[in-house]
Amino acid sequence: MVFALLKGREIFAIGAGGFDLPQISSGAIMLEKCGTLLVAERGKELSECLAPWLRDKGHQLLSVDNFKDVLITLQSEKVNVLVLDVGLPDALDYEAISIIKGLYRKLPIIVTADENNPEQESRIRQKGIFYYHVKSFGMDELMLAIANAMVRSSH
Repeated sequence: MVFALLKGREIFAIGAGGFDLPQISSGAIMLEKCGTLLVAERGKELSECLAPWLRDKGHQLLSVDNFKDVLITLQSEKVNVLVLDVGLPDALDYEAISIIKGLYRKLPIIVTADENNPEQESRIRQKGIFYYHVKSFGMDELMLAIANAMVRSSH
């Protein structure tokens, strides 16, 4: 894994080249579209867990730890999917989702939470997110949601 520090944001370079090149019957080569995932979280736990899986899929991982850098990264990078920790500092409670959706209407947003809170989940789902993930439920469902969101964002 290669790390580059860019204006306080970590950019994880995942894989070499980032393309899967399967042969198809006509002899032409089809490229699997690769995407960029932005993870906004306190710390790096989720980013570090997802990095090997994303590398295997040929995707790029960007990681930020505050709402300001979420907006800066969305403006400066082509991001296909955003994973946003509900406890992100300075994220203006649930209004951060509304702000992002107002600027990037089609961006799939996956919200992660530390605990299962039905009231919180209901309020967040009303903001039009792609998926709500409770971290204690494990990584398999989150990875499936990210894969589905990547497919959706490529169309």
